[in-house]
Amino acid sequence: MSKTSGKKKVLFVCIGNMIRSQMAEGFARNGGSAFVEAYSAGVRHTGMVSEEAVHVMMEKGIDIQRHHSKGFDEVPLGEMDYIINMSGYPNEKDFPASLPTTMISWRIGDPLGGSIAQFRTVRDEIGTRVDELLRQIWREAAG
Repeated sequence: MSKTSGKKKVLFVCIGNMIRSQMAEGFARNGGSAFVEAYSAGVRHTGMVSEEAVHVMMEKGIDIQRHHSKGFDEVPLGEMDYIINMSGYPNEKDFPASLPTTMISWRIGDPLGGSIAQFRTVRDEIGTRVDELLRQIWREAAG
């Protein structure tokens, strides 16, 4: 747990930090802000967040339009309690050599270039996974 806030720090990672990890960060901030500090980053961050991702998250009442695409150097990587790898890359391929915690891999398809329906499907899958993760973190903290 973060010594300053008492909250668990969670980093969601995808390729460009423009869709999946941004959605996950949004869900985690929305549903777990009392006990989680959520971050996102990309192994090859693009510098932008997908308009479709912003749109489908807004449909759920979660505003990620002020988020921006980040790399590992823009997040407190050494402080993370959980790192969720949604990139599809093996953990050792594109990640820093020494990580503060074990990564958890989620196989979630990338909707980049797909229809708005595909973005919604991915959003809903991520929402379910984040909700499960938040419940797990809550249980562990209550322990």
